Amino acid sequence: MDRPVSPLLIVEDDPGTRFALSRVLRCRGWQILSASSVAEGLSLLKAEPSCVVLDLDLADGCGETVLRQIREDGLPSRVVISTASSDASRLANLDIRWPDTILHKPFAADELLAACRKGTSPG
Repeated sequence: MDRPVSPLLIVEDDPGTRFALSRVLRCRGWQILSASSVAEGLSLLKAEPSCVVLDLDLADGCGETVLRQIREDGLPSRVVISTASSDASRLANLDIRWPDTILHKPFAADELLAACRKGTSPG
């Protein structure tokens, strides 16, 4: 019997980007959950995703809030920051563990896949 695999969560407020990320990852076998806001992302953490692809600049707040909650809850989720901001270094000033990977937009699909694969497996 196959063991259930945790889904991958995408937190991205741009619908086109969220669709593209979902499509690339779903085609590679991941079960995808997606959120367009910090609030939605936080509510989907109860699914204990194996990996979270997280935009930093969301319409209702900062993706750092989601990262902080993941770390405070002790979730084993791998966190891949997806950002157009050149100031992702601002995460260094937080008293939480850094994200596992930071990808600067635009990035290639193979970069995304490699970042999500480390320590996880598609579902």
